[in-house]
Amino acid sequence: MKGIVTTAIASLALLFCTQAVAKDKLIVWEDTGKAHGIEKAIKAFETQYNCDVEIHQSEYVEHINDQQKALSAGKPTPDVLMLPADRLGDAAKNDFIIPLDFMEKDKARYLPSAITSLSYNNQIYAMPRSVETLVIYYNQDLLKYPFENFDDYIKFSKEQKKEGRYGVIGKLDVFYFSFGFIGGYGAYIFKDLGNGKLDPNNLGLNNDGAVKGLEFLAKLVNTTLPKSILGNDGWGNLNKLFIEGKAAAIITGPWELDNFAKSNLNYGVAPLGKLPNGKYFSPLLSYRAYAVSKYSKNKELAKKFLQFINQSEHALNRYSEIHEIPPIVEIMNMPVIQNDDFANAVLTQALHATPMPTIPQMQAVWAPMDQALNDAISGKKSAKQALQDATDTIKNAINAQ
Repeated sequence: MKGIVTTAIASLALLFCTQAVAKDKLIVWEDTGKAHGIEKAIKAFETQYNCDVEIHQSEYVEHINDQQKALSAGKPTPDVLMLPADRLGDAAKNDFIIPLDFMEKDKARYLPSAITSLSYNNQIYAMPRSVETLVIYYNQDLLKYPFENFDDYIKFSKEQKKEGRYGVIGKLDVFYFSFGFIGGYGAYIFKDLGNGKLDPNNLGLNNDGAVKGLEFLAKLVNTTLPKSILGNDGWGNLNKLFIEGKAAAIITGPWELDNFAKSNLNYGVAPLGKLPNGKYFSPLLSYRAYAVSKYSKNKELAKKFLQFINQSEHALNRYSEIHEIPPIVEIMNMPVIQNDDFANAVLTQALHATPMPTIPQMQAVWAPMDQALNDAISGKKSAKQALQDATDTIKNAINAQ
């Protein structure tokens, strides 16, 4: 009997010890190729909170969709994931992510536009990771200084073609990359009612400015861009042309800085300047953000994790690693940002950018507008007809929601 009791006590002691050393665990989904930006913060967080953080990398724009697929397949879902601001309204409406109560206290740390972009029904659903808008990267061996007017880029592109190179390239057959052109001519997505409110029933994607902007864009694409970068297969050729010196400049975002920095190119970065109508190029201004999954089993620890990695020390380290600008006021006022040509180009362009709509209805816009661009560029439809058809499709999809 004594042996049985001793064995039982030993087993209970072993069970107690096992439970005592068990650690909480978080699963964090990070953007492809960006995990090194938070590795240092993760190690410090694991030490402070006696937990384990498991990180997975995948395309951040698909995190919400991938979470739902994993849930349906019975696979592990993340505690923390990423999303672009334009997906926030839809994700919040469908209860895929939870409001972040700590952001109400912390919101003064961030750019006001970041807070507006990441809010839904007066609650903040995500924490901003980085600000993004389009800029132009230029090869200083081919183009010593950037131009102030886009007309000069067009002339330069024609000259470069005579020498067997391209001037300015970009994925201009995709709405995200092309909106700056039609927006600069007076197009808008949803009517801005002020105070962060948008009217999803008032579309400005087929107004006179939008038509003029698309006519200009279609001519630009057909006279200056290589056919190899158009269509779904064009993505792989875009950066390659620039890195190999076959294109003098490229229109893209802050997320590409790491790639270009590793290429040994002698490059510069600048805002895009003015369009032929005298108005500034007006790209979309958006934010990459972290959110806590509705399906997390450790939501409070996940919230603590987000607060931890956006402490100024860790956010600044993330910037030095992945070169994506944190929209944290304190950091943006630091000399390391103020004296950085790249950061200045992004922030200057942001002054002339259009805030990305984040209401759920934005998801109805992308595909029809991509189709309108392709129809106008290919000549299948006039710019006016392509935009009218896209607008009709968008309105029907919104009304069906």
